[in-house]
Amino acid sequence: MDKVYLTWWQIDRAIFSLADKLRENFMPDIIVGIARGGLIPAVRLSHVLGDVELRVIDVKFYTDIEKRMEKPEIRIPLHGDLKDKKVIIVDDVSDTGKTLQVVIKEVKRLGAKEVKVVCLAMKPWTTVIPDFYVFRTDKWIVFPWEEFPVVVRQ
Repeated sequence: MDKVYLTWWQIDRAIFSLADKLRENFMPDIIVGIARGGLIPAVRLSHVLGDVELRVIDVKFYTDIEKRMEKPEIRIPLHGDLKDKKVIIVDDVSDTGKTLQVVIKEVKRLGAKEVKVVCLAMKPWTTVIPDFYVFRTDKWIVFPWEEFPVVVRQ
């Protein structure tokens, strides 16, 4: 499978671009970061947007490259009420869209007034097109937090 490797600089530029669009179109009350891939973008967006409240949900779907479980399952649920809140759900990529479907349903169940999806990237075949995203690709994306050489001092 073809891969695209992203740098920290590219991620930072993408986060600032997303933050600008959110300020113009949908300033959230709460950011929900999807563990694991969405955590770094969610934390960074929270800081850039002025320390917007951040919550985390852990959903397991992928077990390896191109290997998925039958359906996504929530491993660590969201805590607290989202009643009448404007919420953005943040993930690294909308691939199949199934993880995002599960999280959107959960956020709405907890009472969010408005829900938008923010991803760095999306795949052309996704069932959930993010409201805000930076690029489309059909390649496997390797984010900088996924690959880092370890140096062992002798």
